Amino acid sequence: MIRSTATLLCLFAVSGFLHAQDATPAPLRASAENATLLNDVLKSTATHYPRVLAARAAIEEKQADTLAANGVFDPRLDGGLFSRLGGYYDGSAGDVGFFQNMPFMGAEIFADYSVSTGSFPVYEDGLVTSDFGQARVGVALSLLRDRDIDDRRFGVAKAELQVELAESAFVAEQISTLQRAYVAYAQWLISAEILAAYESLLDVAVVRGSALRRQAEAGDVAEILVVENDQAVLQREGLVIEAQRQLDLAAERLSLFLRDEDGVVLFPRFDPGISIPLQDENFLDQPQELLIERALVRRPDISIANTLQAQFRLERRAAENLAKPMLDLRVYSARDLGDGPIRRQGTDAVADLTFSIPLQTRTARGRAAAAEARLSAVGYELKLIIDEAKRDLRLALVNLRATSELKEVALGELVLAQRLAEAEQRQFEAGTSDYFLLNVRERSLGEAQLKRWQAELNHQIALANYFAISIDREVLWGNAEGIQ
Repeated sequence: MIRSTATLLCLFAVSGFLHAQDATPAPLRASAENATLLNDVLKSTATHYPRVLAARAAIEEKQADTLAANGVFDPRLDGGLFSRLGGYYDGSAGDVGFFQNMPFMGAEIFADYSVSTGSFPVYEDGLVTSDFGQARVGVALSLLRDRDIDDRRFGVAKAELQVELAESAFVAEQISTLQRAYVAYAQWLISAEILAAYESLLDVAVVRGSALRRQAEAGDVAEILVVENDQAVLQREGLVIEAQRQLDLAAERLSLFLRDEDGVVLFPRFDPGISIPLQDENFLDQPQELLIERALVRRPDISIANTLQAQFRLERRAAENLAKPMLDLRVYSARDLGDGPIRRQGTDAVADLTFSIPLQTRTARGRAAAAEARLSAVGYELKLIIDEAKRDLRLALVNLRATSELKEVALGELVLAQRLAEAEQRQFEAGTSDYFLLNVRERSLGEAQLKRWQAELNHQIALANYFAISIDREVLWGNAEGIQ
């Protein structure tokens, strides 16, 4: 037995190995064919990012639940057969009926037909019909309990609110993901610019080193200048290596958001000609309170809180409905067809009324109180959400204005550093300056370039944060096709 089991396991392993050799594994990652643009990243994120797709699938799930909940109003056919197989009486009867629940007053519309043949005992007289049966049409209504809301309408309304919650959650997930994708793109692009700046400084030092080495061999300059330049080359090589590392890390982070039509991760492709599109920042001139009011209308977390309030109000209504007395009215018209007993002739118009009065309503009162408590809790949470949203938007505006000004300052500092480095280079070549001052100027230029690009990155992050907080998707990524 053990030997047979081992043989089967070996065969299974070999089969799996051969299958694995034949199968072509799906690619885990590919490279972008063209230069990666911001809109490419945003479009890919909005349409292929797994969490966004999961949030969209959650909407479809809730819509399917709504369809299922509406099934309580599907029409139905009920029927049955009755037959005595032995004994003194030989009666048989059959009936079929159409029933349709309606979304008002707990109403039900019905139409049925029954027919019988043979003899029945007196206690089964209700089965007796005329020769061609009996037709009946009527409606049942709830006059107190279940008039305004019942389990069926509660289920449908709650399912519809769940769709609204899923839609708001989708907007929140999409905005959060697009914000992170925008920041990842800015980090990647600016990392490439920093690398290019450091490579340029390194190239300058390498070229200068060759010239200094020739001059030292000719005896025109001291050998120590060559050593100093070699030291500068090594320092700048270190900066280039670190900048390359940061670029590779940024590319890895960005690739998570850049995907092809099949959802396969794409490694971004850089081109010196690409840049972050300029965003319209004229909104900074608008009144702050207007920006806040506009943002509060669009925020999905506020929509979620409002929907939860509607859901708890619905639960409170359903609980209050249980406390009401039941008073149901049924009105129908019945007519026997064909010949039969005299008492079965003509058309009958019938109304029957049933009632049920709860003597205690602890279940209803408990559910209503629980729903009221949840409603109050959400109200407090909503107030906090609104207060935090106002604060976050004010902070975002402060940060955005500050980073805009710092970006201009850093750009001005870079221009001056460039001028000083070029002037020092001319003086060094003319022999009126020394290498130490030249190296200091070029190092200051490198720091200014780093500061300039860091200021640009901080401003782009501030922009992404502001538009995520204000839910102004049209400004930040409205040009990205496919974003809803």
